[in-house]
Amino acid sequence: MDITQRRREARRQMRGNNEEQQREEGTALVGDSSNAINSQDAMRLESVSNLDVAQNEVEMMEPVQLSPFEALFLSDIGCLEVLDVSQGDKCLTHTELYHLLYVCHKSDDFELKYAAYYYYRAKGWVVRSGLKFGSDFLLYGKGGPVRSHSQYSVVVRRLEQQQSSEAVDLADSWQYMFGLSRVCTQVRKSLIVCYVSPPAFENSDNMPPDLEQFEIQEYLFKRFNPNRK
Repeated sequence: MDITQRRREARRQMRGNNEEQQREEGTALVGDSSNAINSQDAMRLESVSNLDVAQNEVEMMEPVQLSPFEALFLSDIGCLEVLDVSQGDKCLTHTELYHLLYVCHKSDDFELKYAAYYYYRAKGWVVRSGLKFGSDFLLYGKGGPVRSHSQYSVVVRRLEQQQSSEAVDLADSWQYMFGLSRVCTQVRKSLIVCYVSPPAFENSDNMPPDLEQFEIQEYLFKRFNPNRK
């Protein structure tokens, strides 16, 4: 008997053993049909409780990672508590959390990007970081990244930069925008330029901004293809 025939015989024997085991389990469940579901649940719970997981394996599991904007948003709506381990696990208030994040990300137009993040979350979008595509945010539909790819890539800019005739740096130049638009086209996303205008009065670093005072304008950016009919 060659190796192929031996493998076929082994598979056939394994299928026969599995079918016999399933018939035995089915017979045991039919005896008391009212407790069939409960018995299955109990078996699952028992198998889970008997898992022998080492501590080092637990530490290697993927943690939940929140962006600063997502953490601040969840804190604002009362769905997240942030503890400061340096102060004996003190629970930070929303104002304290905002001040901490603002100080760390002040140079990145933190309050403008948070206003844009809050704006899209309020519209029902699932907002994630757009760093790998060169943008600020990615917008996913219902279900988030698990169910579908993002539909839009968003870059956040100050409204004053739209009105200014001089480009401040490469990130605000047409060269950058055309390159970003090309990337979005390749990955089948639409590019949105979100201009945010902060309130006229200066906001304190210690206080979260009044998002109702922000003005937001959106523009859908598309490359012009003269060969397209």
